[in-house]
Amino acid sequence: MTFRDALHILSTNMVLKIAVPDWAKYLTKHTRKIDLAFKELKQCLVEMVEARRNADKVEERYDLFSSLLDATQDELGSEAALNDEELIGNMFIYLLAGHETAAYTLCFSFALLALYPDEQERLYQHIKGVMSSLNGMPAYEDMNRFTQSLAVFYETLRLFPPVTSIPKVAAQDITLTVNNVDGGKTTFPVPSGTEINLHVPGLHYNPRYWKEPHKFMPERFLGDWPRNAFIPFSQGARACLGRRFFEAEGVAALTMLVSRYKIEVKEEPEFAGETFEERYARMTAFNENLTTTPPRAIGI
Repeated sequence: MTFRDALHILSTNMVLKIAVPDWAKYLTKHTRKIDLAFKELKQCLVEMVEARRNADKVEERYDLFSSLLDATQDELGSEAALNDEELIGNMFIYLLAGHETAAYTLCFSFALLALYPDEQERLYQHIKGVMSSLNGMPAYEDMNRFTQSLAVFYETLRLFPPVTSIPKVAAQDITLTVNNVDGGKTTFPVPSGTEINLHVPGLHYNPRYWKEPHKFMPERFLGDWPRNAFIPFSQGARACLGRRFFEAEGVAALTMLVSRYKIEVKEEPEFAGETFEERYARMTAFNENLTTTPPRAIGI
Protein backbone atom coordinates (compact mmCIF):
# COMPACT_ATOMS: atom_id res chain seq x y z
CA MET A 1 0.00 0.00 0.00
CA THR A 2 1.42 3.39 -0.98
CA PHE A 3 1.75 6.33 1.40
CA ARG A 4 -0.84 8.24 -0.61
CA ASP A 5 -3.38 5.40 -0.54
CA ALA A 6 -2.88 4.84 3.18
CA LEU A 7 -3.42 8.53 3.94
CA HIS A 8 -6.55 8.66 1.76
CA ILE A 9 -8.06 5.57 3.38
CA LEU A 10 -7.46 6.91 6.88
CA SER A 11 -8.67 10.43 6.15
CA THR A 12 -11.97 9.10 4.77
CA ASN A 13 -12.46 6.47 7.48
CA MET A 14 -11.12 8.15 10.61
CA VAL A 15 -14.44 8.02 12.47
CA LEU A 16 -14.62 4.27 11.86
CA LYS A 17 -11.00 3.84 12.94
CA ILE A 18 -11.76 5.61 16.23
CA ALA A 19 -15.10 3.88 16.83
CA VAL A 20 -14.14 0.24 16.13
CA PRO A 21 -12.46 -1.46 19.13
CA ASP A 22 -9.26 -3.45 18.59
CA TRP A 23 -10.99 -6.81 18.97
CA ALA A 24 -13.40 -5.97 16.11
CA LYS A 25 -11.02 -4.48 13.56
CA TYR A 26 -10.40 -7.83 11.83
CA LEU A 27 -14.08 -8.76 11.45
CA THR A 28 -14.64 -7.27 7.98
CA LYS A 29 -12.52 -6.70 4.89
CA HIS A 30 -13.09 -2.95 5.16
CA THR A 31 -11.96 -2.65 8.79
CA ARG A 32 -8.92 -4.83 8.03
CA LYS A 33 -8.03 -2.46 5.19
CA ILE A 34 -8.32 0.54 7.52
CA ASP A 35 -6.10 -1.17 10.10
CA LEU A 36 -3.51 -1.99 7.43
CA ALA A 37 -3.55 1.63 6.21
CA PHE A 38 -2.97 2.86 9.77
CA LYS A 39 -0.01 0.51 10.26
CA GLU A 40 1.50 1.34 6.86
CA LEU A 41 1.20 5.07 7.44
CA LYS A 42 2.69 4.83 10.92
CA GLN A 43 5.62 2.79 9.57
CA CYS A 44 6.23 5.40 6.86
CA LEU A 45 6.32 8.15 9.49
CA VAL A 46 8.69 6.14 11.70
CA GLU A 47 11.03 5.63 8.75
CA MET A 48 10.87 9.34 7.90
CA VAL A 49 11.86 10.27 11.46
CA GLU A 50 14.74 7.78 11.52
CA ALA A 51 15.99 8.83 8.09
CA ARG A 52 16.00 12.50 9.03
CA ARG A 53 17.69 11.85 12.38
CA ASN A 54 20.41 9.69 10.85
CA ALA A 55 21.07 11.89 7.83
CA ASP A 56 24.74 12.84 7.50
CA LYS A 57 23.91 16.12 5.78
CA VAL A 58 21.55 18.71 7.19
CA GLU A 59 18.67 19.29 4.79
CA GLU A 60 19.03 22.52 2.86
CA ARG A 61 15.27 22.80 2.68
CA TYR A 62 13.92 23.73 6.10
CA ASP A 63 10.31 22.60 6.36
CA LEU A 64 7.63 21.97 8.98
CA PHE A 65 8.92 18.45 9.58
CA SER A 66 12.42 19.74 10.26
CA SER A 67 11.06 22.34 12.68
CA LEU A 68 9.17 19.70 14.63
CA LEU A 69 12.20 17.41 14.85
CA ASP A 70 14.52 20.24 15.89
CA ALA A 71 12.09 21.47 18.55
CA THR A 72 11.83 17.93 19.94
CA GLN A 73 15.62 17.57 19.96
CA ASP A 74 16.07 20.91 21.74
CA GLU A 75 13.67 19.88 24.51
CA LEU A 76 15.30 16.51 25.26
CA GLY A 77 15.45 15.89 29.00
CA SER A 78 12.67 18.35 29.81
CA GLU A 79 8.99 17.75 30.51
CA ALA A 80 8.12 19.53 27.27
CA ALA A 81 9.97 16.96 25.14
CA LEU A 82 7.89 14.76 22.84
CA ASN A 83 8.49 11.04 22.81
CA ASP A 84 8.45 9.21 19.48
CA GLU A 85 4.75 8.31 19.73
CA GLU A 86 3.83 11.95 20.38
CA LEU A 87 6.11 13.12 17.58
CA ILE A 88 4.50 10.75 15.08
CA GLY A 89 1.05 11.76 16.35
CA ASN A 90 1.81 15.41 15.64
CA MET A 91 3.12 14.54 12.18
CA PHE A 92 -0.12 12.70 11.44
CA ILE A 93 -2.19 15.71 12.52
CA TYR A 94 -0.17 17.95 10.21
CA LEU A 95 -0.77 15.54 7.34
CA LEU A 96 -4.48 15.13 7.97
CA ALA A 97 -5.48 18.60 9.12
CA GLY A 98 -2.82 20.64 7.34
CA HIS A 99 -2.61 18.95 3.95
CA GLU A 100 -5.64 16.73 3.33
CA THR A 101 -8.14 19.49 4.16
CA ALA A 102 -6.23 22.01 2.04
CA ALA A 103 -6.10 19.52 -0.84
CA TYR A 104 -9.85 18.89 -0.61
CA THR A 105 -10.58 22.63 -0.51
CA LEU A 106 -8.44 23.10 -3.63
CA CYS A 107 -10.39 20.32 -5.38
CA PHE A 108 -13.65 22.15 -4.70
CA SER A 109 -12.03 25.48 -5.74
CA PHE A 110 -10.99 24.04 -9.10
CA ALA A 111 -14.44 22.55 -9.66
CA LEU A 112 -16.12 25.87 -8.88
CA LEU A 113 -13.74 27.83 -11.13
CA ALA A 114 -14.42 25.39 -13.97
CA LEU A 115 -18.16 25.82 -13.43
CA TYR A 116 -17.89 29.61 -13.26
CA PRO A 117 -15.44 30.61 -16.05
CA ASP A 118 -16.13 34.34 -15.54
CA GLU A 119 -14.90 34.06 -11.95
CA GLN A 120 -11.87 32.12 -13.14
CA GLU A 121 -11.02 34.84 -15.67
CA ARG A 122 -11.44 37.52 -13.00
CA LEU A 123 -9.07 35.61 -10.73
CA TYR A 124 -6.55 35.08 -13.53
CA GLN A 125 -6.47 38.77 -14.44
CA HIS A 126 -6.01 39.71 -10.78
CA ILE A 127 -3.13 37.26 -10.36
CA LYS A 128 -1.55 38.45 -13.61
CA GLY A 129 -1.71 42.06 -12.42
CA VAL A 130 -0.18 41.34 -9.01
CA MET A 131 2.54 39.09 -10.44
CA SER A 132 3.60 41.73 -12.96
CA SER A 133 4.27 44.16 -10.11
CA LEU A 134 6.52 41.75 -8.22
CA ASN A 135 10.25 41.40 -8.59
CA GLY A 136 10.42 37.68 -9.28
CA MET A 137 8.33 34.92 -7.71
CA PRO A 138 5.88 35.86 -4.93
CA ALA A 139 7.00 35.31 -1.34
CA TYR A 140 5.03 34.78 1.86
CA GLU A 141 5.09 38.53 2.50
CA ASP A 142 3.18 39.04 -0.78
CA MET A 143 0.26 36.77 0.13
CA ASN A 144 -1.97 39.62 1.32
CA ARG A 145 -1.75 41.19 -2.13
CA PHE A 146 -3.58 38.24 -3.71
CA THR A 147 -6.95 39.35 -2.37
CA GLN A 148 -8.96 37.66 -5.13
CA SER A 149 -7.20 34.34 -4.53
CA LEU A 150 -8.04 34.53 -0.83
CA ALA A 151 -11.63 35.50 -1.66
CA VAL A 152 -12.02 32.43 -3.90
CA PHE A 153 -10.48 30.24 -1.20
CA TYR A 154 -12.75 31.68 1.50
CA GLU A 155 -15.86 31.34 -0.66
CA THR A 156 -14.98 27.70 -1.28
CA LEU A 157 -14.58 27.18 2.47
CA ARG A 158 -17.96 28.83 3.04
CA LEU A 159 -19.70 26.53 0.57
CA PHE A 160 -17.74 23.39 1.46
CA PRO A 161 -16.28 23.70 4.98
CA PRO A 162 -13.78 20.90 5.71
CA VAL A 163 -15.43 20.21 9.08
CA THR A 164 -19.22 20.44 9.25
CA SER A 165 -19.67 20.13 13.01
CA ILE A 166 -17.53 21.74 15.73
CA PRO A 167 -17.89 20.41 19.30
CA LYS A 168 -17.81 22.89 22.17
CA VAL A 169 -18.40 22.68 25.93
CA ALA A 170 -20.07 25.50 27.87
CA ALA A 171 -17.57 26.90 30.38
CA GLN A 172 -20.32 28.48 32.49
CA ASP A 173 -24.09 28.69 32.80
CA ILE A 174 -25.46 30.72 29.89
CA THR A 175 -28.66 31.21 27.90
CA LEU A 176 -28.98 31.17 24.12
CA THR A 177 -31.72 33.14 22.38
CA VAL A 178 -32.57 32.10 18.83
CA ASN A 179 -35.09 33.28 16.24
CA ASN A 180 -37.93 30.96 15.26
CA VAL A 181 -39.08 30.42 11.69
CA ASP A 182 -42.25 32.38 12.55
CA GLY A 183 -40.24 35.40 13.66
CA GLY A 184 -40.47 34.81 17.39
CA LYS A 185 -37.65 34.12 19.82
CA THR A 186 -36.88 31.10 21.98
CA THR A 187 -34.47 31.05 24.91
CA PHE A 188 -32.55 27.91 25.85
CA PRO A 189 -30.74 27.50 29.18
CA VAL A 190 -27.27 25.99 28.73
CA PRO A 191 -25.76 24.73 32.01
CA SER A 192 -22.01 24.67 32.52
CA GLY A 193 -20.45 21.53 31.04
CA THR A 194 -23.10 21.10 28.35
CA GLU A 195 -21.75 19.75 25.06
CA ILE A 196 -22.73 21.90 22.08
CA ASN A 197 -22.14 21.22 18.39
CA LEU A 198 -21.85 24.15 15.99
CA HIS A 199 -23.38 23.26 12.62
CA VAL A 200 -21.05 25.03 10.20
CA PRO A 201 -23.09 24.72 6.95
CA GLY A 202 -26.18 25.99 8.78
CA LEU A 203 -24.34 29.22 9.52
CA HIS A 204 -22.54 29.45 6.18
CA TYR A 205 -25.78 29.11 4.22
CA ASN A 206 -27.87 31.39 6.44
CA PRO A 207 -29.43 34.11 4.20
CA ARG A 208 -29.53 36.44 7.20
CA TYR A 209 -25.76 36.80 6.85
CA TRP A 210 -25.03 35.79 3.27
CA LYS A 211 -26.75 37.14 0.16
CA GLU A 212 -27.70 34.31 -2.22
CA PRO A 213 -25.92 31.78 0.02
CA HIS A 214 -26.01 28.92 -2.49
CA LYS A 215 -24.25 30.94 -5.19
CA PHE A 216 -20.47 31.02 -5.72
CA MET A 217 -19.65 34.72 -5.18
CA PRO A 218 -16.01 35.31 -4.15
CA GLU A 219 -16.51 39.09 -4.23
CA ARG A 220 -18.50 38.85 -1.00
CA PHE A 221 -15.12 38.50 0.76
CA LEU A 222 -13.56 41.59 -0.82
CA GLY A 223 -15.43 44.18 1.25
CA ASP A 224 -17.01 44.11 4.68
CA TRP A 225 -18.35 40.67 5.49
CA PRO A 226 -19.82 39.00 8.62
CA ARG A 227 -16.70 37.49 10.19
CA ASN A 228 -18.61 35.88 13.05
CA ALA A 229 -20.74 33.99 10.50
CA PHE A 230 -17.68 32.36 8.89
CA ILE A 231 -16.27 29.54 11.01
CA PRO A 232 -14.38 26.97 8.89
CA PHE A 233 -11.56 27.31 11.45
CA SER A 234 -13.92 27.58 14.44
CA GLN A 235 -13.86 30.69 16.64
CA GLY A 236 -12.51 31.85 19.95
CA ALA A 237 -9.54 30.77 22.05
CA ARG A 238 -9.67 27.20 20.71
CA ALA A 239 -9.87 28.09 17.03
CA CYS A 240 -7.65 26.23 14.57
CA LEU A 241 -3.98 26.90 15.33
CA GLY A 242 -2.98 26.03 11.78
CA ARG A 243 -5.21 28.61 10.09
CA ARG A 244 -2.39 30.76 8.72
CA PHE A 245 -0.49 27.71 7.48
CA PHE A 246 -3.64 26.38 5.84
CA GLU A 247 -4.41 29.71 4.16
CA ALA A 248 -0.85 30.28 2.96
CA GLU A 249 -0.59 26.77 1.54
CA GLY A 250 -3.97 26.91 -0.19
CA VAL A 251 -3.70 30.43 -1.59
CA ALA A 252 -0.17 29.77 -2.88
CA ALA A 253 -1.22 26.59 -4.69
CA LEU A 254 -4.39 28.15 -6.09
CA THR A 255 -2.56 31.28 -7.27
CA MET A 256 0.31 29.48 -9.00
CA LEU A 257 -1.89 26.90 -10.72
CA VAL A 258 -4.45 29.41 -12.01
CA SER A 259 -1.61 31.65 -13.24
CA ARG A 260 -0.37 28.82 -15.48
CA TYR A 261 -3.38 26.69 -16.38
CA LYS A 262 -6.97 27.13 -17.50
CA ILE A 263 -9.43 24.89 -15.69
CA GLU A 264 -12.31 23.51 -17.74
CA VAL A 265 -14.98 20.88 -17.30
CA LYS A 266 -14.07 17.68 -19.10
CA GLU A 267 -16.75 16.99 -21.70
CA GLU A 268 -17.91 13.39 -21.47
CA PRO A 269 -20.56 11.74 -23.70
CA GLU A 270 -22.40 10.21 -20.76
CA PHE A 271 -23.10 13.70 -19.36
CA ALA A 272 -24.07 15.36 -22.64
CA GLY A 273 -27.11 17.58 -22.28
CA GLU A 274 -26.92 17.97 -18.51
CA THR A 275 -28.11 21.26 -17.06
CA PHE A 276 -25.85 23.60 -15.09
CA GLU A 277 -27.56 22.52 -11.88
CA GLU A 278 -26.98 18.85 -12.69
CA ARG A 279 -23.33 19.51 -13.56
CA TYR A 280 -22.83 21.52 -10.37
CA ALA A 281 -24.32 18.72 -8.26
CA ARG A 282 -22.15 16.11 -9.99
CA MET A 283 -18.89 18.01 -9.68
CA THR A 284 -19.36 19.16 -6.10
CA ALA A 285 -20.69 15.92 -4.64
CA PHE A 286 -18.93 14.98 -1.42
CA ASN A 287 -18.76 12.43 1.34
CA GLU A 288 -19.06 13.64 4.92
CA ASN A 289 -16.55 11.71 6.98
CA LEU A 290 -14.16 13.23 9.51
CA THR A 291 -13.75 15.96 6.89
CA THR A 292 -15.73 17.00 3.81
CA THR A 293 -14.22 14.76 1.13
CA PRO A 294 -14.73 15.21 -2.64
CA PRO A 295 -14.85 12.25 -5.03
CA ARG A 296 -11.40 11.13 -6.23
CA ALA A 297 -12.13 12.31 -9.79
CA ILE A 298 -14.22 15.40 -10.55
CA GLY A 299 -13.88 15.58 -14.33
CA ILE A 300 -11.78 18.70 -14.99
